[in-house]
Amino acid sequence: MPAYSFHLCTPIATRPIKSDISEFPNVGAALAEAARLGRGMIRQRVRRQPCELRAHLDVRDDGNAPVARVMLAELARQIT
Repeated sequence: MPAYSFHLCTPIATRPIKSDISEFPNVGAALAEAARLGRGMIRQRVRRQPCELRAHLDVRDDGNAPVARVMLAELARQIT
């Protein structure tokens, strides 16, 4: 099964949001997990204070190459 990792990318830095690599049957399933993680991050952040959502989540394959991107601003629009 293909393995993917998730990275939070902001204008300042990029960092992995999970320390381990996760296996998913395909990139679509990994993208769905990235959206779920992103919605959770948005909900936590908005509870603390309103924020500007210029960040995105990259889904990377086991070779660390980006294969998909989730824009947090787009997820925020879907939540409201």
